[in-house]
Amino acid sequence: MKLDERIGGVLAAPRRTFARLGAGEARPSDIAWLIVFRLVSGELDRFARAIGTAREWGIGAAAQEMLVIATAVLPDVVAILAAGMLLQLFSRSKHAFDVAAYAWVPYLAVQLAGALLFSALRHSPGPHAQTAMQALGVAWALGVWIVALVELRRLPAEATS
Repeated sequence: MKLDERIGGVLAAPRRTFARLGAGEARPSDIAWLIVFRLVSGELDRFARAIGTAREWGIGAAAQEMLVIATAVLPDVVAILAAGMLLQLFSRSKHAFDVAAYAWVPYLAVQLAGALLFSALRHSPGPHAQTAMQALGVAWALGVWIVALVELRRLPAEATS
């Protein structure tokens, strides 16, 4: 599977995609790149501010700012790890963590679509809009995670050990 088939398949055809990912076609580097993409797309203004801080206050202050920026994806990483542990517990698949990471893709898609929408409208989302986007993203990701669990449990025993 190519990258677009793995990532797009999670959004468009999750059952077939998770069956293939669970059989060993998952690539953990896909999610690592998507987390970097999420960090850059969501925190670009803070990156620019960190560069300005480095020029004005020095590398130490810029490094501190970069650590604060990195914490923006910490909830995403924790959610991916928790989903992986639960998927491993319930499916006993050797690819559970890799597959669980792909279940995060719908959440990312909703967050990026919301960011693009509010950028096009030229105003930031209010607290209700942010909560709605997060709830929609979590609900879609949870649904996809359940599909992944069902597909992993359907795999033959030799594919899961």
